Amino acid sequence: MSVPVTLTELWIYPIKSFPGLSVDRLTFDAAGPVDDRRWMLVDEKGKFVSQRGLPKLASFGMARLDAGYTVTAPDGDSAVLPEPGQAGESFAVTVWKDELQAHEVSPELSQWFSAKLGKRVHLVHTGPASERRIPDPGTYDHERVGFADGYPLLICNEASLDGLNEASGLTLDMRRFRPNVVVRGAEDRSELMLGRLNLPEGHIDLLKTCVRCNIPAIDPDTATYQKDVAAQLKTHCEWDGSTIFGVNGVARGVTGLTVGDTALYSAQA
Repeated sequence: MSVPVTLTELWIYPIKSFPGLSVDRLTFDAAGPVDDRRWMLVDEKGKFVSQRGLPKLASFGMARLDAGYTVTAPDGDSAVLPEPGQAGESFAVTVWKDELQAHEVSPELSQWFSAKLGKRVHLVHTGPASERRIPDPGTYDHERVGFADGYPLLICNEASLDGLNEASGLTLDMRRFRPNVVVRGAEDRSELMLGRLNLPEGHIDLLKTCVRCNIPAIDPDTATYQKDVAAQLKTHCEWDGSTIFGVNGVARGVTGLTVGDTALYSAQA
């Protein structure tokens, strides 16, 4: 059985673990949505930096320019994140268990972020030749991904958020869950059923439910960790011993998505 759904929100997160940008259209390249988590901060050992350890990242701002992005620090100071150009120094970085080569954007930008965070960091870019793969053997082992945790896309369902808020008494908004694609029309908690979103052009395979860490419990407006929210998420989003919200996927044969597009959702047989 297929269920019609509408794409109601689209998001990119140019710098991994920084706030996202709501966009009207996603375009795709070999590693997923263009400019989505293609930049990242790493520590002096090359390990990625995220809101899990630095909730302050949630209080930065980001805006699109004609070429590149503006990043605004909590103190109001801003810097320009340029479009990727000539590759800088290359060195090994790690995203969870994956090690790959990345390029420092510029020493000046690394110093700017270090000063704003009070921690020595480097701003790096994936570069055009990144060969990082998603963690699925077999059929999908050739699918590329940038600096995302594991998959190029995260899809969330409006009905699941409505159900969570009703059950918990909270008023959480979707920004906490950092989706790339938000859909309306599927049933509450339908992300527990893997499957496919069939589009007029290509499809999105829904491959793995998203196990949640502490980031959804960080208020995106204040960058503070909220223990009561974490407890409610654990209670109302529990599935098989894990906190689940959303589903990870890959797009195949898709060059772009636009807010308002419709798709047919089919659960995995």
